[in-house]
Amino acid sequence: MAPAYREEADRLKIAEKLVILNGRAVGLLTRIYNIKKACAEPKSKPTFLGDKTMESAIKHIVKKFPVIDLRSNQSTFSNVANQKEEIVKSLSLYYYTFVDLLEFKEHTLQFLTTMDVARCHLDITLNYELTAGYLNLITNFISLMILLSRVDDRKAVLGIFNAAYDLSNGHGDYSFPRLGQMIIDYENPWRKLSEELGPLNRLIHSAIHSLCAVYHRRNVTAEMWRSAQILSLSANSQQLLYAAQTDTIACEYLSLDVMDRWIILPSIVCHNFLLSDALILRMWTLALQMGLALRIFRDEILLLHPTILGFFEGNKGLGKRIQEVKEAHAVALQQSPAIHADRRRFLRSALRELLYFFRDEPGLLGPKILFVWMGLSFSRDEVLWLIRHSEIWPSSKKTGSSAKAGDKTEELSDKQLPELLYYIEELRDLVRKHAQVIQRYHEQYVVSYDAIALGELLDQARTKGLQNDEAQLLQSFVRDISLPGSLVEQMLALRAKRLDWFRFQALTSMAKFSFDLSLCRPLADMMNTTVFHLRMIDQQEEMLKETSDLSIYCFYVRTLERHWRQCLSLPTSCRYTLAFARLCSHFASSLHEMCPEEKSHVIERSLAMCNSVLDELCETIGGVIIHLWEHELQLADQTSATQVAQQIVSQVLRDRVKASKSSANLPQTDFILAGEESQRLDRHELTYQDRRQTTLIELCCAISSVKQVVVAEHIFAPREYLYQHLENRFSEMVIRAVSEDGSTPRRPSQLLTIIYSYMTVLQNLDAAVTIDVTRLFSSVLLQQTQPVDGRNRETITAIYTKWYLEVVLRRAATGQMVWSDHLQAMIGNGENNVFAPEQYTDPSEMRALVQILGPYGVKHLSERLIWHVASQIGELNKLVISNKEILLLARSHFDQADKMREVASVLSFEPKDSKKNPGAISSTTDAILQRTSIIGQIFSFRDAIHHALRHVLARRLPFLISSYRNLYESVCDDTKVIMAELGASMGEETLVDTALVNAVRAQTNSISPEEHYQISCLLMVAIAISLPRLADMSMSIYKPSIQAALNNSHCVPLAISTLGSALFQLHGKKDIIQRMKEFLALASSAILRCGHESDVTGGEKRPLNFLAILLDQIVTKSRYLTADVLETCFPYTLVRTAYLECYHKELTFVNS
Repeated sequence: MAPAYREEADRLKIAEKLVILNGRAVGLLTRIYNIKKACAEPKSKPTFLGDKTMESAIKHIVKKFPVIDLRSNQSTFSNVANQKEEIVKSLSLYYYTFVDLLEFKEHTLQFLTTMDVARCHLDITLNYELTAGYLNLITNFISLMILLSRVDDRKAVLGIFNAAYDLSNGHGDYSFPRLGQMIIDYENPWRKLSEELGPLNRLIHSAIHSLCAVYHRRNVTAEMWRSAQILSLSANSQQLLYAAQTDTIACEYLSLDVMDRWIILPSIVCHNFLLSDALILRMWTLALQMGLALRIFRDEILLLHPTILGFFEGNKGLGKRIQEVKEAHAVALQQSPAIHADRRRFLRSALRELLYFFRDEPGLLGPKILFVWMGLSFSRDEVLWLIRHSEIWPSSKKTGSSAKAGDKTEELSDKQLPELLYYIEELRDLVRKHAQVIQRYHEQYVVSYDAIALGELLDQARTKGLQNDEAQLLQSFVRDISLPGSLVEQMLALRAKRLDWFRFQALTSMAKFSFDLSLCRPLADMMNTTVFHLRMIDQQEEMLKETSDLSIYCFYVRTLERHWRQCLSLPTSCRYTLAFARLCSHFASSLHEMCPEEKSHVIERSLAMCNSVLDELCETIGGVIIHLWEHELQLADQTSATQVAQQIVSQVLRDRVKASKSSANLPQTDFILAGEESQRLDRHELTYQDRRQTTLIELCCAISSVKQVVVAEHIFAPREYLYQHLENRFSEMVIRAVSEDGSTPRRPSQLLTIIYSYMTVLQNLDAAVTIDVTRLFSSVLLQQTQPVDGRNRETITAIYTKWYLEVVLRRAATGQMVWSDHLQAMIGNGENNVFAPEQYTDPSEMRALVQILGPYGVKHLSERLIWHVASQIGELNKLVISNKEILLLARSHFDQADKMREVASVLSFEPKDSKKNPGAISSTTDAILQRTSIIGQIFSFRDAIHHALRHVLARRLPFLISSYRNLYESVCDDTKVIMAELGASMGEETLVDTALVNAVRAQTNSISPEEHYQISCLLMVAIAISLPRLADMSMSIYKPSIQAALNNSHCVPLAISTLGSALFQLHGKKDIIQRMKEFLALASSAILRCGHESDVTGGEKRPLNFLAILLDQIVTKSRYLTADVLETCFPYTLVRTAYLECYHKELTFVNS
């Protein structure tokens, strides 16, 4: 070749321009696409286009475009003039994008003409990079022009910007005339493209013609793939360790979707010349028979047959072509869904086999990596076809083929698509995981084989006309790759080496070049193979994007959502659900540096979609768990005492009726015995619960398939999603289970059964997916022991505490319930109770409540109880202060009957309005007794809770309890008081109620210690001298069978004992025993005086039996009083007599 021509060829820089123009074409496609979407949506459309004040100007611009006369229509453009700066600023991005498109069009056409003039020879099997780059440029250019013609309001945007620019600068933009002409020309893009690309048909023909062998090898049925055993490593096990390669290695994983675009789009534009070639016509017809739509860009598609028919019908002499298109359309409607569905079936099995091989032997990724790229590329093509056609496939009404409409719908919905997507993602992860294996293998292969073979082939090329100065590119290429250990270190230089080969292709493809590369095809094949091996070293991510990028889902959001929801609904495919979350990591690959404004939108969409998939998956798992929990709860109910009692009653009724003649009229009740669900006659027969359990295992397999999903530099941990979801659902379930009707909560034992059933299901879940179930239980149940949980919501502790305080104890205070010391539970007193109180307060229910609330919850409940006691003490203190003088008199003259009679008269005085208001307390004595009785009820309930806590802890933590008790018994009383708070938290009995001490101390900060001490002493005096008043109350009758009085006055001794020790411990005078003895003396004196006065006056005898029993229980329940002390001030004979008479009276009443 002449040196002058060589310099001219170098100046053309065909390789560099192809790379730059193709990159710019994709960037412009992205920008035009965003403009089209923005103009199509009212929310994102430029505000000026929807402004009513601009409407007349916009109409004028669109009508007269591109000629806009501002001077003659100043009134029309007055609003534009007022907002000219805002318009220019707002629409400049839109306008200059179209200007960039204009410049790109001019540069592209100029470059294509240059290549045509240079008479380049294009062959995809020979100079792959050059031919592929040229065809990409042609199709990208056509796509750009088609997309331009679809932009709404393009005339309005360009015209109003130019008008505002003219009003601001005194002249329009210099590019506007040419830009306006381009917009007008491409109103009908196909006609204009045909005019501009028609003269270049020779070069386009040579490029597409070279695709013939490759395309026919790729576009075949799955049955041909099976017969050829393509993608199978086991078919030829002897060659398993040999490198997989062909003479056209770069074409093996070439996308069929890309080749369809290369064939169809140029053939439409240059139909006269290209379709006259039988081979190209055959490829074109086959492409039209394989589908109804072609990708333009992202979700912008071209409906092939209507578009082609519309274009051809406007041209004469194309009747035959029109008929061929119609026939191809009919074939596509009938056959293409089945062909593609069969391909997907084959690819599922093929990719599964590859995945198993490479998982077991990752070293095979080195020699057999070509199989991975082929499998991924073939699969990606089929997924793209399905996404594209599932939205636009005509219904049976339009096609008129209702008989097979169901089959076509089934093939287009493809319920097994998630499995194929899963294998694609798994293979991608394997390539990333073992990237160094692939890299190291191909580095050694290039150095040990490719470099040597290329050196030999280069020497042969010199004998066929390759000059030394022309071979410099390849010589430097061979020299650099032959250095051992340098390829990985010089990964950045490998891109330059591949560009050298691209330059060599461009140089040798020109007609005037002296060396014909086609005469040295082995050299070209070897160079293409070496370039592929070099790409395995430094471009593995680019290869993954080229062969398996599914970012198209970012623009088919509803399709993606439909696919993964369908996947979740099918037990056979739900284990592959997480593949859709992993697909969201592909979305970022659709971004382009020329359109940075869409980055945030795409990233947000990918994160939101990934989050939605994970949330829905966890929701589905939660729903299955609920079904299994309901079944587990039914099994637990079968072994409950209630169910067993019903079965016993039913059996007794049957036995009785069997002896009678009316057994046929007895309704038969069939009870399911516990364990019957485990009886099986056939192991293949699955129950509903078996299927739900299988579904749960499949869903858990989906969650555990990957540890984390990385999307846009965000890490999603599926197991943590599941953990948080289960934690929230468990917490919500527990709260919902507390109450059935929203008012009365469940019995604690029932709630505990519900919680245990749910925990059983979650423990079984741990066998299917590795999550920390223990941490889950601890987190949720510990939160439920607090008044509010981590989300500031009401907990079980708060609900039960509120209910027991505001319902149970309040009703007990009004006499609707009675505390039974014998049953250690509240029992109903009358028929006004809407629930049975013993079902909520008996020892077994208290133990269940303690297990639910835990020590923290019991402590909170106790604190609330003590708070109520403290408020009652505050009210008692007010009564003491108001009667302070009379109580001081009673304390100093308790042995003088006249003085005490005067005291009793004052304290028993009833206000005049007490009779008008029956609900009001009639006297001070009644008020003192009622509040003391309420305090006793609260302490009785609190002691029952503590006893239950002590029982549960002794069973669960026996060593801790025994250690505390040993320590407690070995210390002095003062130390025992110090240990009281520790003991109370464990439910142990203590000398002093420190919680009450602290509560009273908090209420008396404003009172001096001496004054409060005096009030405390007088309070005990007031209670002591008020006890005889109980003899006048009709409900103060002791019932030995329940060890209670119907007005709960039997709770007064516990209140006195607890109050006395707490109040006098508060002052630290260490006189608790003296004060309690003083109280006993006052009480016994008042009781004896009451009985003596009844005998002396001869009036109605007051029932003193209950008072004697009360006095005995005061001593029994006090740690500071003994029977000896009682004997000194009250004859114990009266106590024995009182008990005996009460037993006799109740026995007489029962017998009567």
